[in-house]
Amino acid sequence: MSPKILAVCLNSLTCPRQSRVFVSFCILPLFSRAICSSLSGKQPGGSLRELPDLEPEEVERRLAKTRRELSNRRKILIKNLPPDTTNQEVHEILKEYELKYCFVDRNKGTAFVTLLNGDQAQDAIRSLHHSTVRGRLINVTLQPTDSLLCLTNLPHTFTAQQFEELVRLYGNIERCFLVYSELSGHSKGYGFVEYMKKDSASRARSELLGRPLGDRSLMVQWMDVNQLSQEENLHSKCLCVDRLPLDLCDSEELTQIFSETYKPVFCQVRLWTVVVAPPLSFLLHTQHTLCVCSYIYIYIYVYIYIYI
Repeated sequence: MSPKILAVCLNSLTCPRQSRVFVSFCILPLFSRAICSSLSGKQPGGSLRELPDLEPEEVERRLAKTRRELSNRRKILIKNLPPDTTNQEVHEILKEYELKYCFVDRNKGTAFVTLLNGDQAQDAIRSLHHSTVRGRLINVTLQPTDSLLCLTNLPHTFTAQQFEELVRLYGNIERCFLVYSELSGHSKGYGFVEYMKKDSASRARSELLGRPLGDRSLMVQWMDVNQLSQEENLHSKCLCVDRLPLDLCDSEELTQIFSETYKPVFCQVRLWTVVVAPPLSFLLHTQHTLCVCSYIYIYIYVYIYIYI
């Protein structure tokens, strides 16, 4: 496995007296770059530990909604159709499904189809991929998308409705959802939105990037849709730990502490001359990634290694 260097941008913080951790960015599995939230001091809505416990039914309801939206890719691509294939013929091929949109590019023998929902799209792929149309073997796959964004550094109290209202201002949405903790059911502070058009996504990224939201500044990154093919890929591998002892500067000691649960792939303690208190340290786990930092007054760059 080769290490890839990820640049983590830490913005100026409002700092309390005691050492705390304000790292709040997501690092998704298989990413070759970090999707980082800018860091801040006290956040609106309080910390995660101050949020009320949710009923198990509410936790499951939130997780189920995220799963539905994650799998709701309803656009399919049909390739290798006969050159004279008509729109009506494509409708006949897909007669078992409800079509919302269909365009046939006769020059390329390709049809772009939007079905009712993701379940129909998956069923159509299973049923029709590598089937024959007038003697030609067709390929049926999900359409690639270049209009998927990840928004990070959202308040943990942000609701799904608020998130949808925030992103809907910039164009028609194909799907959008927040990512919730599987244990608490509370938002992890980031979500995803896919627009119907690339122009809408570009406008949303341009206008939302760095936008203040309470005491936070939103971060917006383009996403590769293939990274969201499985539910487990939604969840950050970054854990936030605060109130690190001021005299805890030994990376070996940190490694031993957290190896009781998962052995870190990499552990480093950095002492910064620009930091007005103890060290900034990052521990990256194979299963979970622990990120620890003390308060910082100025804008700096920190480079960390992700093994993928």
